Amino acid sequence: KLHTNAIKKEFKIKNVRFATKEELAKITDGLVPGSVPPFGRPIIDLDLFVDTSVVENEKIAFNCGSLTDSIVMLSGDYRTVAV
Repeated sequence: KLHTNAIKKEFKIKNVRFATKEELAKITDGLVPGSVPPFGRPIIDLDLFVDTSVVENEKIAFNCGSLTDSIVMLSGDYRTVAV
């Protein structure tokens, strides 16, 4: 769940919204909602912000360029490659 009020407060902004399908495709070279991997640069030219609770789990699972395939990895490994 996205906590928009916390995001607004942290970044001192008034409005928060998800990108449209068209905006997302443009900034990710054609990815669709639900297929964007949880990585920033150099994989995708976007800043990466990760909720710290994500790595409280032993393993995490996520889609990575596909809506039908998932990657499962140790959260420690994710921290190593994502940061």
